[in-house]
Amino acid sequence: MDAVFEEIYKNNYGRLYTLAFRMTGSREDSEDILQTSFLNAYKSFSDFRNSSSVYTWLYRIVVNTAKKYSMKQARLPVDEYAENTNVTKQEVFDHINSFGRVEDTVLVSMTRETCLQMFMNCMPPLYRTVYTLRVMLDFSVRETAEILEMSESAVKVNLHRARKAAQEHIDGRCSLIHPGAMCDCRSFTGYLVESGKTYKLCSIETVREREKAAVKKYNSEISVLRKIDLLYKNRIKPPDYGNFIKSIKALLNDRDFTLLQT
Repeated sequence: MDAVFEEIYKNNYGRLYTLAFRMTGSREDSEDILQTSFLNAYKSFSDFRNSSSVYTWLYRIVVNTAKKYSMKQARLPVDEYAENTNVTKQEVFDHINSFGRVEDTVLVSMTRETCLQMFMNCMPPLYRTVYTLRVMLDFSVRETAEILEMSESAVKVNLHRARKAAQEHIDGRCSLIHPGAMCDCRSFTGYLVESGKTYKLCSIETVREREKAAVKKYNSEISVLRKIDLLYKNRIKPPDYGNFIKSIKALLNDRDFTLLQT
């Protein structure tokens, strides 16, 4: 295996995983995307290894591979349930909150992450991708435009629309943004525990090095849109890279594996 390519991929592994996960909302799909992307990129690396665009090219491969996995959720489950049962959203949340509050920080964190991804799943895939690249992975407008092969003005427009979509989903219901709002992570976790529905939570861990700084910013006089951005700033923790690269090398050494020979 080309050592230069492996080093480039390893250095970007965590960010690539975050991109794949935010586009799909699925750990299993994200792992498949990264494996397929690695093999496709490795196959073509010789054409790009001396190019300054190799960095954005790698992210473009992940975006293109993830597109077929991306699905748009039509409506939030609470909204759909309220409409189907002819009750108000406030009544739905009152029922959820009646189960009490859970202080288990791991479960509460998983609930929060699941909700954030659910809101993102309601965005059109393009909004979701632009938001991930610009807000979560801190790519510049120029880099995002290069990865997605679109104009810089289109990146700005789609980011604005993504932020508005996030605001419409979160504003007025999330207590992380508006203290005292209808939905509190600990109460929602209590509902899931008492209802036996914790299996619906994302089975992922998040890197939380920014959490203390984010909490301080939540309490400061910043805009709702900025608060929403901060909720998504925590990186998604990918599977162990050592195990990932072992599986890749096993595929490369498999004589029956023909992808790289085409």
